[in-house]
Amino acid sequence: MKPGQTLRVWFGFAALLFILALNQAVVAAPANSPIQVKIDTAQATPRQVEEPTQQAILRDYAKAWSDLEQAVASNHSDLLDASFVGYARKKWGAAVADQARAGVSRKVVDRGHRLQVVFYSVEGSAMELRDSAQLEIQYLDGGKVLHSERVTAHYVVLMTPAENSWKVRLLQEVPSEAPQQEAFFGVSAVRGGF
Repeated sequence: MKPGQTLRVWFGFAALLFILALNQAVVAAPANSPIQVKIDTAQATPRQVEEPTQQAILRDYAKAWSDLEQAVASNHSDLLDASFVGYARKKWGAAVADQARAGVSRKVVDRGHRLQVVFYSVEGSAMELRDSAQLEIQYLDGGKVLHSERVTAHYVVLMTPAENSWKVRLLQEVPSEAPQQEAFFGVSAVRGGF
């Protein structure tokens, strides 16, 4: 091979590896999952997210949203126990209790989530994600719809492993204008969830 050809072969090989890496970086939840979640792990630091962990996050995050939707629809905060712990469990449990006291409920029609992993701890004990969720939220009084809205909501998510699954420790809505790469502890303008 001539020197110019060798260089082109190397560039072609590098381009192929880059394309393959991009294809591996975005994984979607199984088609049979009622809530569609896609995950992008390309920006994860300080370590990469292994394929089994990606699949577990997809499964458990979809389950957490399913549990949250059922809890706010039925005003039963105990439905959060399987997927939420710590601050997230306390916050969302209080939100469900507040709406139950007010005699209202919410129906959430989930149109999908795009997760981006921004931090995965070296020892594998915590993962920070950004979620861009497409939701339709109906506010109900009994069976009567008081208000309905479609939103693109942005969340900072902290998940930690527990027993045989990942649990949501933080699910905090942030304004859409908040910088997406800002670290969790640097988020300044935080507001309540849907």
